[in-house]
Amino acid sequence: MQDIEILNQNYQLIAKAITYIDTHFKDQPSIDEIARNIGMSKYHFMRVFKEYVGVTPKQFLHSVTLNYAKEHIKESKSLLDSTLDIGLSSSSRLHELFVNLIGVTPKEWREKGKDVTITYGFGLTPFGEALIAYTDKGVCYLGFIDKNKEAIFTRFSELWENANLQHDDEKAQTYLENIFIKNKKYNLMVKGTNLQINVWKALINLPDGAVTTYQDIANTIDNPKAVRAVASAIGENHIGYLIPCHRVIAKSGAMSGYRWGIERKKILIAYESVSKETLITYRTATLEDIPRLCHLLDQLFSQEAEFTPDSANQTKALKKIIDDENIGEIYVASKEGEIVGMVNLLYTVSTALGGRVAILEDMVIDENHRGEDIGSSLLEYVLTISKEKGVQRLTLLTDGDNIAAHRFYEGMGFEKSSMIPLRIQL
Repeated sequence: MQDIEILNQNYQLIAKAITYIDTHFKDQPSIDEIARNIGMSKYHFMRVFKEYVGVTPKQFLHSVTLNYAKEHIKESKSLLDSTLDIGLSSSSRLHELFVNLIGVTPKEWREKGKDVTITYGFGLTPFGEALIAYTDKGVCYLGFIDKNKEAIFTRFSELWENANLQHDDEKAQTYLENIFIKNKKYNLMVKGTNLQINVWKALINLPDGAVTTYQDIANTIDNPKAVRAVASAIGENHIGYLIPCHRVIAKSGAMSGYRWGIERKKILIAYESVSKETLITYRTATLEDIPRLCHLLDQLFSQEAEFTPDSANQTKALKKIIDDENIGEIYVASKEGEIVGMVNLLYTVSTALGGRVAILEDMVIDENHRGEDIGSSLLEYVLTISKEKGVQRLTLLTDGDNIAAHRFYEGMGFEKSSMIPLRIQL
């Protein structure tokens, strides 16, 4: 329960950030600006955001942009063409159609749930509070709540107005945790017209993380002129998230229209889009990582003017740092279990600042994974951890003629110093 409470609190934070991003979208606001306008420190905001969403705020901002949506509409359309199979029965018998697809009999439809026992309750999800209801056949309602608890309950009770309703928040919370945390699958018991059923079935069969358009759904159900009817059916969906109507957007890429809030729609789309991709994880290096770290250092030193690769020296130095956290720490980024990036911090104390400072060295991203935004997210992670550990200043050296590196570090908040490095080899 504690985990989902934290996720719910983080969702409220992210929703507030998304509202700000929506308002200032064309300006592509900086992380500092977003954090400041939602009343949080930059590093706390970055840490919470990363823990919740699995990507950095910068990556998330990209994923909710109009351009992202436009890029993925074409991809999703091809996926729909190749993977969607509505599979409607050729039989015209209404009873068979209802039972095969949704488990609701015509009698239950006509009598609005008479003699059906439905357990319902309120609980927390990673995307805010929700009302969930279920029968022995499956989930029959899931609606998100934003200061409209009474209205959500009214819609649910009108849908099943003659059912025997049993209120149980504890069981409801268990269902919600099974769905959102444990990814458990449940049958869905829905009520709808034939067209609505077709639309909802199409949505359920969308590939993971895919977005689509109203027109594509209409084409998928072999009714290309029914775009308005498709939009209406999507609006009537009474099982949010599990029937992913949030994945349907306008042909232009705009994400307007969602019964449970446009901010939540954008968060769900972005969350699922980054979740389907291979996520980058970050941690402190261990001794077992040294061979891979040496490989990365070989790449780095091969392109730097003052250094040449030397595996023996690299191994010796890496072991000393990893064995003694007072000397420094090495942070790594991993993708599919393989280390694809590293940053080395060496600690000292500043008499000017009266506290711990660090030298940032050996930042390198594997040459096969450059251009994937791993460097900026790894550095954001290091900045966040360093701030929390009381590091007051980071200093780094880079080649004087490496303009791309200068721009990268300046974009991450580093400033050029008027001081110049001097060295002597002993």
